[in-house]
Amino acid sequence: MRNKIKAFLVLFMVLALVIQPITITRAATPATKVTKKTLYVGGDNYKITFNNLDKAATVKYSTSDKKIASVTTQGVIKPVAKGTAVITVKITQSKKSYESKITVTVMNPYVKITNPVKELKVGDTYKFEAKTYGLKKTATTWTVSDKSVAKIDAKTRTLTALKAGSVKVTFKDTVSGKSNSVTVTVKSSSAKPTATPTPTPTPKPTQAPVEVPELPEDELFGYDIWEDGVIITEIYDVEVTSVDIPRKLGGYTVVAIDDGAFEALSELKTVKMPSTITYIGDYAFGSCEALTSITIPSGVTHIGDGAFEYCTSLAKLTLPEKLTEMGSNMFEGCGKLASITIPAGIEELPEYSFSECVSLKTVTFKEGLQLIGDEAFYGCTALTAVDFPKSLKEIYGSAFEGCTSLAKISFSSGLESIEDSAFSGCIKLTSVVLPSTLTYLGSAFSGCEKLSSVTIPKSVEDIGSGAFDDCSGSLKLKVKKNSYAYEYVVDEEIPYSTY
Repeated sequence: MRNKIKAFLVLFMVLALVIQPITITRAATPATKVTKKTLYVGGDNYKITFNNLDKAATVKYSTSDKKIASVTTQGVIKPVAKGTAVITVKITQSKKSYESKITVTVMNPYVKITNPVKELKVGDTYKFEAKTYGLKKTATTWTVSDKSVAKIDAKTRTLTALKAGSVKVTFKDTVSGKSNSVTVTVKSSSAKPTATPTPTPTPKPTQAPVEVPELPEDELFGYDIWEDGVIITEIYDVEVTSVDIPRKLGGYTVVAIDDGAFEALSELKTVKMPSTITYIGDYAFGSCEALTSITIPSGVTHIGDGAFEYCTSLAKLTLPEKLTEMGSNMFEGCGKLASITIPAGIEELPEYSFSECVSLKTVTFKEGLQLIGDEAFYGCTALTAVDFPKSLKEIYGSAFEGCTSLAKISFSSGLESIEDSAFSGCIKLTSVVLPSTLTYLGSAFSGCEKLSSVTIPKSVEDIGSGAFDDCSGSLKLKVKKNSYAYEYVVDEEIPYSTY
């Protein structure tokens, strides 16, 4: 009996050495390499690429909106117009069916100064950086509004501060006409600076994260280490309807939301954020068309470009008092947003901030705002009245153009410049009194069909061509005798009275 047992054990050991384990390999799932893509009107197309796609597989493509983005039978996505579309990709491989979706955000091309500076001292130099987005052929230039205050070398992009004053620096693509400007205050070299001459811009979330080994995984959120906590980089469930962002992930405090982290989640309706968050990146919630409710924590100081653009169901939102940085296009196309208050910490309201917010009826500016950017409120057709703060110095081009319900604007002493088309097409404006501090008036009121009375102060030193084209036939300008405005109305043969 013992010999039989020994023989059996020997046989078992031999079999264990001879027989190798059998590995079952499952077929890899084919899928598109990206689930989100940003394209630009008139810009490059995008060829869809795949992971784990067999040569024998068949693929079919379709788009949710051909007016926004089309797709060819070969999988080439072509941007058509601004908006969001979903490209559906159906794959048949090894007799099995698979489906992938790519959310395509199509934007208008633009240019941007990427490292703006607010203040320099006489004698300082500063090298600007800028980018073009979605433009194929470009020819860029750099200019300044007052060469006696500062000069710029267009080749090296270096600004030299010459004397105390304020100067506008403009980066422009002469092919498309797209431009972006920043205003720099130059202080005398003896003045005590209120800020570092060459400030470092708020770091992008994608620049700050560092690798941390064995960072615990989360079922819903992707995240990474950032500054003194973690930043949420993505959400895995693209069909989620409600999100409650936790205070901590992996034992770390959640302090930021990365660029595009929740972008184009078409089903997302509500978002709750913990009070620990201080930074919201570019396009973080852009094109979340179903989003109706979101509370921004009181400690947030930075909200990036397009953070809530085209959230077409968002009707109400409060900006925190500690907010000091707002990106361009932040609420562009939010068609249901009814009111907004700009906090005191915002000195410059960027371009396109509330462009085409067609339900926006009330805007409140707190003291502190110094500049309103290009097309900031363009096409806000429900806006009826605007009361500007005393701190405001400049209103850039087309800032309120096409605000067809705007019937009353109240300027405060302190405003120095109103640029071209700032109020063009505001067809319900009937009278305007410009402030005594104004020095430049561009072609700002063209197409104001009912505008019949404008008071221009003696401080105005220049008026743009066609400033009052296509206004009321009964338009009469009120001017100071022997002022520049007086010479203007006489030369242009515009009816006037003196005061």
